[in-house]
Amino acid sequence: MRKTQICLAAMIAFLSGVSIAAQNVFRITLDQAIQPITEEYVVNSIVKANADHASLILLDLDTPGGYVDSVEKIQKAILASRAPVVAYVTPSGARAASGGAYIAITCDLLVMAPGTNIGAAHPVSMFSIPTPPPAKPGEEGKKGQASHQQGSVEMEKIVNDLAAHMRTIAVNRHRNAELAEKMVRQSISLTEQEALKGGLINLIADSPQQIFEYVDTHPIRRFNGKEEKIVLGPDPRIVDLNMTVRERFLSGLANPSLAFILLILGALGLFVEFKSPGLIFPGVLGAIFILLFVLSTPILPPNVVGLLLIILGIIFFVLEIKIVSYGMLTIGGVISLIVGSMLLYSSGPVPELRLSFYVTLPVVLAFSGIVVFLLTLVARTYRHPVTTGQESLIGREGTVKVAVYAKPSGKVLVFGEYWNAVSDTRLEPGERIRVVSREGMVLKVEPYKKGENDAQH
Repeated sequence: MRKTQICLAAMIAFLSGVSIAAQNVFRITLDQAIQPITEEYVVNSIVKANADHASLILLDLDTPGGYVDSVEKIQKAILASRAPVVAYVTPSGARAASGGAYIAITCDLLVMAPGTNIGAAHPVSMFSIPTPPPAKPGEEGKKGQASHQQGSVEMEKIVNDLAAHMRTIAVNRHRNAELAEKMVRQSISLTEQEALKGGLINLIADSPQQIFEYVDTHPIRRFNGKEEKIVLGPDPRIVDLNMTVRERFLSGLANPSLAFILLILGALGLFVEFKSPGLIFPGVLGAIFILLFVLSTPILPPNVVGLLLIILGIIFFVLEIKIVSYGMLTIGGVISLIVGSMLLYSSGPVPELRLSFYVTLPVVLAFSGIVVFLLTLVARTYRHPVTTGQESLIGREGTVKVAVYAKPSGKVLVFGEYWNAVSDTRLEPGERIRVVSREGMVLKVEPYKKGENDAQH
């Protein structure tokens, strides 16, 4: 009797555990352009959901698309998932465009919220390959024959390959393969009503609850053709899988505008340090910004020619310090920066992964303005008579940066340079001083008295 009770209790506990696990729905949110970090997030989340015995994975989609390699890796993770994956294009106004359409078609169920759209999956080349224009309805054959004359054979191969890929996924998912192929070849985009009427999606839903009700009453056909019945119950538990701190940080670096600004700020910091050695702070910040830009390059591959033009423009500005070019080097630097900036991320497959002209122009002009201002200051110093030796510092004015005592522990800024300094009287930061004498690398200073006749000024 006791053994029977123990077995019964174990069975109840086991069934309770199964019931709880069966109610777990894991939600992944893909609301950015598709690049290596968003790919890593989605793939890792699918793996984690399966490891945690998810009954259903809900993939919220609102993406303009992205890199083909990243899209294909997400597709493979979806097809390998033990738990069915539901693509849900949401909220209203969202889209599953370009690579997002490939991912949506791959999922076990495809659901759209009212006011959303899917499609426009014609590939964009990452190289300077002419793209044949999409064929109009009824002219596919003519366009196919003319494409070899109007565009590149290489691009035609890419289009054919992706069209076949989309078609085979749609056929295995029992979706309208003709519409799916037209998304690639003709770059068509469909509203949720058009997609439902055309047999491309399974459902239009205002909320996840409507999806769960549909799942409870309809078996899910898996990619291998088998049907799977899932009972979620009236109130399934939704577990949100969010990006890690590392993924959020790296995803932020995948913003082309931010990466470009980091590059320009880094170049500006190093330029200031080169112009005035010893300031340290601009050089340190510049190096950090440059390293952050370098960190973004595997995520957001830059155009090599654009990057070289930006570096050339910066070199022109540096040379302007040493060479009298009457502004020609500066003009060349500005032109190189503008052209290089426009090319830097021109290979991005979607506009969200390219640099906007409205970001490029203000940043380049601001950078050029600051550099020209600094070069003007340098030019003014060259106009002063050249003096050498100890006498070049005697009598010059400066500012206290670190409090000055009788011991050489204070610091003053004189003629754009930092010096160790001593004084017979205590001087506080911000006070004006005058150089009295110099002993090695230490200046002896005194408080500046207004109205003094300084022979050096």
